[in-house]
Amino acid sequence: MLSRIGLRSFRAVRNPVRCLTTKTTITDHTTGRVITLTDPNRPEIADYPNPKPELAQNKDPYAKYDDPQNRRNLNDPVNIDDDLYDMWSPDYYQFVSDKTALKHNAIFFSLVFGFGAIIWYFQLNPEKPAMPRSYPFGGLAKELGSGNAEDDEFYRVKPDTTAEQELGFLDGDKDISSAKESYIQQNADFIKA
Repeated sequence: MLSRIGLRSFRAVRNPVRCLTTKTTITDHTTGRVITLTDPNRPEIADYPNPKPELAQNKDPYAKYDDPQNRRNLNDPVNIDDDLYDMWSPDYYQFVSDKTALKHNAIFFSLVFGFGAIIWYFQLNPEKPAMPRSYPFGGLAKELGSGNAEDDEFYRVKPDTTAEQELGFLDGDKDISSAKESYIQQNADFIKA
């Protein structure tokens, strides 16, 4: 069974007691060693060499690292706030001035509108690949379910009247009847009348 004195000394060995002796040093009471502080404003890091912080995103991505995903080498000293500067911290944006941002936006939009103006001026847009449809009987309003003349506007298929005026209607009736007659004559042996 441990006595109180033995328990206290056991805790002191496991958790060394350090106390601030001056503004630049601390004393480890278990060993008696005096530790000079690297940063007197942060005595919790004691004599740890706290390197200057550097964003991992700004490191060379093509350099050879022991840990290429995190861009770190083995035994590199790490800043005490490394979680703010490693690859998994939020992205750091290097902001530009308003003048530069407006210049970049002006270049982008002038290129987009310039490209559209070139297409419009030289008429580089392709023509319709097929003739537009035209529907008889006022756009097939009655056939699509219109009950009266007031509802015809909602039910009818919108015909392209400009195409009808420019291109006219195809004369297919004479061609179809003559093709049918010639087909019947050529295949009279197989067609039973």
